[in-house]
Amino acid sequence: MIRTFTNAKVQLMMVGAGHEKGIARTLSHLPEDAKDEQIQSLGALLETITPDKFDNAIVTVSHQLDPK
Repeated sequence: MIRTFTNAKVQLMMVGAGHEKGIARTLSHLPEDAKDEQIQSLGALLETITPDKFDNAIVTVSHQLDPK
């Protein structure tokens, strides 16, 4: 099978007053080669523009599989 990257997204869990269990901030169109440090920086950026704290991230990557 031929595997072709189609898309990726990151879901950043932010914890704060009123949503102690976390609220998801999802961003689409993540590059295939996104690094952990870049995702960490994105969480830190969200901390600067919201009163919430970055808790964790879930990265979802999709591929199309075609027969050879």
